Amino acid sequence: MLASWNTTSTNPIKFTFYKESPGTWYIDLPDYPGPKGNLAMVAGTDDMLDFLAKGKNRVVVKMSEQPFAGALALDRVKVGEPGGGAYYKPLNHAIQSVWLCDVTLFALGKFPEHIYFQALE
Repeated sequence: MLASWNTTSTNPIKFTFYKESPGTWYIDLPDYPGPKGNLAMVAGTDDMLDFLAKGKNRVVVKMSEQPFAGALALDRVKVGEPGGGAYYKPLNHAIQSVWLCDVTLFALGKFPEHIYFQALE
């Protein structure tokens, strides 16, 4: 596990995402023990990354369980759908739904109830 989130922590963590041809987004997790395909961002997460990256093929995203100035927000809606993962509803964005796969458990240790995030670069 890379990071362990704590709902009282005020220290955001950062993740880098990159886009490969023909347009698939991946999270950069060099210590992830599974296949690269598991790191692909799909089902709304790719649309959110396109929005955050503003035309670039790489974006660093700051995330926290606590709100912070300028952050967008995701609220967890469902966990454990077929195929695992969790569904989130963006609170302040036009994208209707974002699915986060079980790699989230490797990266964050859980499916947080709320995720606040902002593109840094």
